[in-house]
Amino acid sequence: MSHPDYRLNLRPLGTPRGASSLAGPCGVGASPGDKKSKSKTIRGKKKSIFETYLSKEDVSEGLKRGTLIQGVLRINPKKFHEAFIPSPDGDRDIFIDGVVARNRALNGDLVVVNLLPEEQWKVIKPESNDKETEGAYESDLPEELCGSHLLQQSLKGYNDSPDVIIEAQFDDSDSEDGHGNTQNALVDGVKKLSVCVHEKGKEDAGAPVTKDENTFMSQDTRALPEKSLQRSAKVVYILEKKHSRAATGFLKLLADKNSELFRKYALFSPSDHRVPRVYVPLKDCPQDFVTRPKDYANTLFICRIVDWREDSNFALGQLAKSLGQAGEIEPETEGILTEYGVDFSDFSSEVLECLPQGLPWTIPPEEFSKRRDLRKDCVFTIDPSTARDLDDALSCKPIADGNFEVGVHIADVSYFVPEGSSLDKVAAERATSVYLVQKVVPMLPRLLCEELCSLNPMTDKLTFSVIWTLTPKGKILSEWFGQTVIRSCTKLSYEHAQSMIEGPTRKIPEKELPPVSPEHTSEEVHRAVLNLHGIAKELRKQRFVDGALRLDQLKLAFTLDHETGLPQGCHIYEYRDSNNRWNISQQP
Repeated sequence: MSHPDYRLNLRPLGTPRGASSLAGPCGVGASPGDKKSKSKTIRGKKKSIFETYLSKEDVSEGLKRGTLIQGVLRINPKKFHEAFIPSPDGDRDIFIDGVVARNRALNGDLVVVNLLPEEQWKVIKPESNDKETEGAYESDLPEELCGSHLLQQSLKGYNDSPDVIIEAQFDDSDSEDGHGNTQNALVDGVKKLSVCVHEKGKEDAGAPVTKDENTFMSQDTRALPEKSLQRSAKVVYILEKKHSRAATGFLKLLADKNSELFRKYALFSPSDHRVPRVYVPLKDCPQDFVTRPKDYANTLFICRIVDWREDSNFALGQLAKSLGQAGEIEPETEGILTEYGVDFSDFSSEVLECLPQGLPWTIPPEEFSKRRDLRKDCVFTIDPSTARDLDDALSCKPIADGNFEVGVHIADVSYFVPEGSSLDKVAAERATSVYLVQKVVPMLPRLLCEELCSLNPMTDKLTFSVIWTLTPKGKILSEWFGQTVIRSCTKLSYEHAQSMIEGPTRKIPEKELPPVSPEHTSEEVHRAVLNLHGIAKELRKQRFVDGALRLDQLKLAFTLDHETGLPQGCHIYEYRDSNNRWNISQQP
């Protein structure tokens, strides 16, 4: 149980932050069958490290009265002892200090917290910033002194880190108070084409293991201005376990070979330091793991947490599977997808049976009578050159009064996904397609995305369309929404469209363009692209006049080795007029 002065007490190295030194020797704490723990009994019971959760009734009453607060838990990936939930009033995030205060909640969980007394709130220095306040990782401690994470895997994470950042996101959760400042680190990183994580690892490894100077201070907090205090809390209930409770990591034997634990459990150390270490039964481990543990030192495993008791620093889990060697693309990718609960399994035969079985599929004659027929219109797609699922198309037809009839046509996937069907249910569970650097995990079967619904040129396709009558300045005169049938006349890439925009009067040779259906000409497509570009510019200009704010985030594009899938190089993805995210199809 927390008390006002526990933060000022020195704690043995490795004791979880916020925990009393009574939690266990060297932070190892009580664990299954551990008869040697100094904190093992109070009237024959083990000393609790974590508080018992409140009852549902108490939580419901506390939330109604406003004495308790709920929010999604964010654990700082750089300093895993720090966590935050959003403040209901939109003010500075509420701070949760240490593993014990998190009370077995994991990143992303929807939790209920109880505010600590004001004298235990975090003290913020006005001039503090991320670099000044960033302390050493607790995982930099020697393993035998570490409360919840392994030094070996922490340092291994530094040494095995890639030379190039795969994806950079500016996340304000990395800052002490939950409100970080966006930096231009991505641009500098791409210019250097490397990130000096090795040096950072060396620096952090030698840092003293102390709380940040600005975190908690012994001075009377009542004398401090209100702005310098950050409300702090502890978790008292988990409303919803959003975290998958799955993690990738490494196996090792327990240190004490003479203990009862050694004969029953191995220790799983997650690669993500925000997840606790886990005891896994030896029966789940490879048969020769106990006799040849070094053979598995570089093998990635997936573990699922099944329990985390109040009297143990470590969770209990089950070893799900062996992924392969750490550092290889496929094992690492599978691990990431599993950790985030992404279903990447093949679609079942029951799901695939929901789709038309005979190919090529043709539109039933009765469907034409239900839809507006646009097959004679000049409709075309603009996508990356490698795209296989063409899910939207454009059209722009001049009309006699000098205005334009502009259409956006979206593949009508709903036609092939009956409500309540097995296909509908699995799509709802997956919710979205997941795009990785080297692969895509589709929400729907590829037959649907790349064949039945893909708006491939010179084939009849079912679509849902919106058609506006627009002035050259982009003013909407009329609009129509409804089901349609289209026949795309050509498949343009962004490069094709950009060459048309940059050469408005140039006649582009046919060999530089993709095939165009006989009913239309490349000149007609060229004019349509230019007209769309002109309207889009007017709409963008007006949007900014009306006060729109443009927030562009830099994006890295990679070139991959076709055989190994390994990255060969990277560059900043360039947005041009042809692929501008503020284009005509995204206007209200």
